Amino acid sequence: MKPFHIGWHLFFYSFFLVGTAARAADQSTLIKYILEAAQNRYAPDRRTAVFNITYTHTEKNIILTGETDAPHAKSALLDTLRKYLKEEVVDSICVLPDPSLGNSKNGIVLVDVGDVRREPSRHGELLSQGLMGMEVKLLKKAEGYYFIQMPDHYLGWIDTASICMVDQRGLKAWNTAPKVIVTELKGFVSTAADSSSAPLCNVVAGCILKNIGRKNGWIQVERADRRKGFIPNTLVQDLGEWKKSRLLTGENLEKTARMLLGISYLWGGTSVRGMDCSGFVKTVYRLNGLELHRDADQQAEQGTRIDPGKNFENLWKGDLMFFGPHEKGNRLKHITHVGMYLGNRLFIHSSGKVKIGSVDPSSDYFDKSLLNRFVRACRIIRN
Repeated sequence: MKPFHIGWHLFFYSFFLVGTAARAADQSTLIKYILEAAQNRYAPDRRTAVFNITYTHTEKNIILTGETDAPHAKSALLDTLRKYLKEEVVDSICVLPDPSLGNSKNGIVLVDVGDVRREPSRHGELLSQGLMGMEVKLLKKAEGYYFIQMPDHYLGWIDTASICMVDQRGLKAWNTAPKVIVTELKGFVSTAADSSSAPLCNVVAGCILKNIGRKNGWIQVERADRRKGFIPNTLVQDLGEWKKSRLLTGENLEKTARMLLGISYLWGGTSVRGMDCSGFVKTVYRLNGLELHRDADQQAEQGTRIDPGKNFENLWKGDLMFFGPHEKGNRLKHITHVGMYLGNRLFIHSSGKVKIGSVDPSSDYFDKSLLNRFVRACRIIRN
């Protein structure tokens, strides 16, 4: 791996330092600068990439410790430091997934809604949620939690009881098996093909289970941990057929969004059990076949930026509207909220609960605060 480019000014600065046997304090400045440059290049968003590397400066060498999920980032960092520094650079960096996980470096979510947190604790801040049947990448384990990366690349900690570890063989078996997806907002899997039987587990819209077969209006299903049960066929659809039937249109997005009206706001929520603003938009698009990024500012970088027009006349149903805070009356670029446009200057968003808003002062749904905080609009769908 070749050293990465760190800027001509740093090159001459580092050349001067090395060539003149610079003091340890100067060397520390150079090392910190190189680490920061590597961070900005290989993991600019810590929500989706791991690059936590520090160093110890001894009399004889420089010892690098920490972790990253990108082997090429580690190699480039080492090559760059060894190019610019005279001391020996000792590599003690762990590349994730952690080797202690063995061959089982993937997982399948077992519960209907698995909470993903900032720290490995049930008291940790809720960041996102994984749905039953979702494939995740396992990066490390600590204190009864797995540090995972989700399909949208978002990182966080999830309770080990919510995950079924699988190796590549098990992952392939799961991915190739016939499956169903839950299409109703909520339901449960029963232990028998009988409405009076005991429940096996809860399910919500978007959960995926293995399809074992049909029986008298029920479908026998299996979770990733091989626990079997039955679910009414009215609650699910064949996953392959469901994917083929997804038409990403404004009308379909609006229909899904209106189904979620009244669902409570939950910071970090991305399911029908509770959702924040970006989690709501993410859920609407997910149930129509497209997985968006997790947070509002990340979603604002997807699709095509649209000039909304003076009265929002250029927006289509399904376009995303982004909002930010004010500072002394000046509109900022920072994104803190998102909603979905419905037409006629109406939008739908999660704030307290999923509800309708409007940028039309004559509307009963008019939200002056959000109108004043409007930053930009983006189009995800093409027509």
